[in-house]
Amino acid sequence: MKHHIITVMILAVAVACYLAGYSGVGNTAFIVGAGFETWFWIRLLIKRPSA
Repeated sequence: MKHHIITVMILAVAVACYLAGYSGVGNTAFIVGAGFETWFWIRLLIKRPSA
């Protein structure tokens, strides 16, 4: 759940940057948020074998 909160916060920063005209920073924030979301789904879908 913590990862989704971080992703939503980064998305909000990206949207705010786009609205303010800072497209470079907005693109960076969007890419970082997408990275967090991808990392979350990979961890969720790939199960590690128990020791």
